[in-house]
Amino acid sequence: MLRKILEYSRYLLVLPVLGSLLLMVGVVVMGFAMVLVQEWSLFTKGQLTPKDGKQLTLTVVQTIDMFLVGAISYIVAVGIYKLFITEKDEQLLSRVRIEGLADLEIKIIGVVIVAMAVGFLGKITEAAEPFDVLQGGVGTAILIAALCLFIRIVGSDKNRLDS
Repeated sequence: MLRKILEYSRYLLVLPVLGSLLLMVGVVVMGFAMVLVQEWSLFTKGQLTPKDGKQLTLTVVQTIDMFLVGAISYIVAVGIYKLFITEKDEQLLSRVRIEGLADLEIKIIGVVIVAMAVGFLGKITEAAEPFDVLQGGVGTAILIAALCLFIRIVGSDKNRLDS
């Protein structure tokens, strides 16, 4: 009986899959709308100043960050579906190959690292003091280094188990 409960309870993970897909759609649509609003604002203004260029750059960086969050959400949805819900051994996407929880973790961390770097670029444009940039850069670099170390350790453990 407990086995049946555990077997069927995996279908509760449909909720995080749907939630991740809704998050992806919402973030991507919102990012696209931000780009449209910013572009429309610039073109209707009729003049472009250096301040407008800086604002456009900031919008681009923030939008890319949002699109990366959408990508993470999609990878999570596909990964959870593949690992826990589907009974077939088929791949939903040939480019998103997920065979275990470590694969999903590595893919998510990879996109998080890129999102952190893009987020740091956004902070550079907002920073008033060079020390703030340095402080934020050091913190971001330490976190990215820790995540890269985690990927290396998990990846080497996975390679050892595969061979």
